[in-house]
Amino acid sequence: MKRDAGGVFVRRLFLSASGGRNGDGIYAMRFNTGRELRSVFKRGSEAGRLVSGPSSASAGNILFRVRKDGWYKISFHPTASTYAVEPKVEELTRIDSFQINGFVHDREGSTECFDGRRTRPAEKWDEWTPSHEFTRQQDGSWSIKLPLSATGGHEKNGVYQCLFSANHNSDWGYGGIIGQPGRLAGGNGYDSRVGHAEESAVVFRVLQDGQYTITVWPDSYRYEISPSVDYFQGFEFQVNGDVVDDPWNPASPSHRMEKGPLGTWKKVLHLTTNGGALGNGTYTMNFSIDGNWALDSIGFGGVWGRTWHSDPQEWNLLFRVEKDGDYMVTFDPDKGAFSIDPAVRSFSRIESLQISGNFDELAADGNGGWNPTDPRHDMASTDGRCYTKELRLTGGAVYEYKYTANRAGWAWSLVDYPYDGYRRLAPHGNPPPLRFECPRSGLYRFSANVESGDYSVTLIQLR
Repeated sequence: MKRDAGGVFVRRLFLSASGGRNGDGIYAMRFNTGRELRSVFKRGSEAGRLVSGPSSASAGNILFRVRKDGWYKISFHPTASTYAVEPKVEELTRIDSFQINGFVHDREGSTECFDGRRTRPAEKWDEWTPSHEFTRQQDGSWSIKLPLSATGGHEKNGVYQCLFSANHNSDWGYGGIIGQPGRLAGGNGYDSRVGHAEESAVVFRVLQDGQYTITVWPDSYRYEISPSVDYFQGFEFQVNGDVVDDPWNPASPSHRMEKGPLGTWKKVLHLTTNGGALGNGTYTMNFSIDGNWALDSIGFGGVWGRTWHSDPQEWNLLFRVEKDGDYMVTFDPDKGAFSIDPAVRSFSRIESLQISGNFDELAADGNGGWNPTDPRHDMASTDGRCYTKELRLTGGAVYEYKYTANRAGWAWSLVDYPYDGYRRLAPHGNPPPLRFECPRSGLYRFSANVESGDYSVTLIQLR
């Protein structure tokens, strides 16, 4: 946004009656200052007013409907905590339906659907799936009964992760606050980036198979689950990656950090110039909570020294050491900050992109096409934004592939995340590879835009 002489920030956007997440003219927005996710301003108790600071957890995104296509002026006054949209739009505050989305639906599909025009989330996370609907109760609460199991959930261990949404719009969302069972944080949909270490999805563990009733009071940002379930308390943090033994097992004792007197968490790591997964002193790292991935990893947020949490776009921390020695890693969950002392060479942007997969031309890389550190996987770029590589494919074959960055192997990988409802690349965890069913033999161009996340496969020459 651009700041005017009166200290008001302004942005003009073209909005459409057929735009928005669901193509119905409904848009969601919030404001941040200083490019910091923690400096968030959400909707206050009335239109035009904003809430920031600790109380913003119990506030949501600004939802409004556009009835007419055109240019709209959005104004934001951080000092006065006010906002405006001109021409006037219809702000939405009434909840007519309520949904629960996520891994609580054990029997539902986990494959994202693309119809050539729009992408829908995997069935488990699609707020339009009928089985996700709550029933409204006389006291204004919403409830649903679900069959849950001690062997259910994403990893079949009884740990469940979910988000709530209103009016079939995941940006009208509600997540959980770690260590505060029963309390909800507002505005937490898949694209409503959180940033706070204590905010996540609603995560709990079921110890006994049965029917569980989940009740939500959205106006007071509360929920309860009956019979009772176990919650993670958010008391401890861990370091993960090839900087420690058993790299990606957050429950391993070797990952534990020690809490300091000022609320920061520290760990001393012995790192060498020939260490790391690649043996060249390049290391990959992130943070976890209570030794469980269900609470989501905490990673790099675009500016070295800052962290993001609960966001499909967060990266692992990638850096290289210039000398052997002990390095102190410090993490401050309240500020969303980390540091490494002595200083290391950080990788804070994509400098190169590679493609790996079961392609004939890449099969000689020593791992059947899945060795991303081999130079034959490098893609070409003229602007550092859009990368391409041309490969000969065989008609009728099914190809699986992934993108990786900075010749760092699987440390920085980009795949279309299957649950967010968007056809775009995201650096989140280790989702399934992309698939391409080749219609005819020929030369194909694989393209990936590392800024927008757009990707494509185009036939450029018949064999």
